[in-house]
Amino acid sequence: MMETKAATASPVVRGRTSRGFRIVLVMLLAVLTIQGWTGDTVNIFAPAGGASSSDFFATLQSLGGFALWHAGEAVLLGALAVVVLVLAFVRSTSSGVRIASVLGLIMVASAAYGGVQFVNSGLTDAGASAQMGGSFIGAYAFYFIALYYSRNIQEAKLN
Repeated sequence: MMETKAATASPVVRGRTSRGFRIVLVMLLAVLTIQGWTGDTVNIFAPAGGASSSDFFATLQSLGGFALWHAGEAVLLGALAVVVLVLAFVRSTSSGVRIASVLGLIMVASAAYGGVQFVNSGLTDAGASAQMGGSFIGAYAFYFIALYYSRNIQEAKLN
C-alpha cells in the first residue's frame, strides 16, 4: 500500500521562541491599548487654549497624571517595539512578521514624534495630534498583522 506525502508529513510544533515572540507582541498590543485610552483622556481633558508653556517637560508636568503616564507608556512602547523588531529578525524567517514589525516600529516612532510636536506646541497643533492618533492606528494594525503571521512560525518538526 502506498503512503501519500500528506500522511507522512511531520506536524509542525511551535517552539518556545515562537511563543515568546507572540507574548511580547501581545504585551505591546496591550500597552498600545492603554496608550490609546490615556491619550484620548489627555486630549479630551487638556486645558482649553493649550498649555501654558512650550517647554516639553514643563507642559507635561503642568498637565500631571494622565499626561505623565501617557509619556511613560510611550517610552515603554518604544522599547517593546525595538524588542519585537529584533525578535522578528532573530526568531522568524517570515517576511510578513518582519515587514509588519518594521512598519509597526515606524508607526510607533511617528506617533512619538507627533506627540512631542503636540506637547511642544502647547497642545494646539491639531496636525501633530492627528499624526499621533493616525500613527497609533497604524501601529495597532501592523502589530496585529505581525501577530497573525507569527502563528505560522515553524520552529521544529517531529519525526
